[in-house]
Amino acid sequence: MLCTIYRLTLGRHSASIDDSYNSTVLTMTSSVIEHKNLRPSTVLQDRQQPKYTISIIIPVYNEESSIPSILTHIKNILSETLLDYELIVINDGSTDKTEPVLLEEQKLDTRVKVLSYRQNKGKGHAVKMGVLNSRGDVVCFLDGDLDISPSEIKNYIKELEGCDLVIASKTHPLSVVTAPFVRKMLSKMFSILVRSAVGINIKDTQSGLKVGDGDALRKIFNVMLVKRYAFDVEMLAIASRLNLKIKESPIRITLDCPFKFREIVNMFIDVLGISYRLRIIRFYQKCWK
Repeated sequence: MLCTIYRLTLGRHSASIDDSYNSTVLTMTSSVIEHKNLRPSTVLQDRQQPKYTISIIIPVYNEESSIPSILTHIKNILSETLLDYELIVINDGSTDKTEPVLLEEQKLDTRVKVLSYRQNKGKGHAVKMGVLNSRGDVVCFLDGDLDISPSEIKNYIKELEGCDLVIASKTHPLSVVTAPFVRKMLSKMFSILVRSAVGINIKDTQSGLKVGDGDALRKIFNVMLVKRYAFDVEMLAIASRLNLKIKESPIRITLDCPFKFREIVNMFIDVLGISYRLRIIRFYQKCWK
């Protein structure tokens, strides 16, 4: 716009304008117009001022001692992006002093939003509450224990160009995963189950970092039912049905905690439920009508 005004001003005071100058002005004006149509990840390269907002969703349970350091770490990373952001921390029925610690953090920083309830309802429910209460053009959720470094958020935002959802994947060729052999085998078996029962072509649904279009994720989570174990599968199944473009990206992660037998059984039941709603009664498809 400035270039156009400048050109018009010169036109009032000069009878002729050099052809090469005209060409330059037109090119610059065209760039300004095209800039308005860039996807968020491309606009991110212009570091003059924030172009869009991001909501970070963090479910926590009994994390009173680590909350301040977790939030500080994430804030430091987001400050490098020059993005407007909000941190939505969901206290999933913690029994320690997590809630008062979070409320104190909220007083200190208006960008921190705390959602809390007394009964532990599961990670899926916590993330859903966070997503539905988010306002960001981009929404990101990651585990509160930071198994995956928040530093990956910047890279994932950039990778949103050309797709709708970027998810962490332990199976990516560039991923570095340290985990017991049994856990790796169980993860592969679960992946086979998901692809067979739900029909999505995604090798790793369970890694705890996902970044995507805010409006699309709010639409998806609005109809989700899984509260605990396999909510990621449900989210990705719906996203696939909506023909969203999903990209799997590399991570570095160390997994020390083994699966509990009850968790394995519950995840299996969740997947069967998703398959039933997706393929038999077509519950999700009816939600869009």
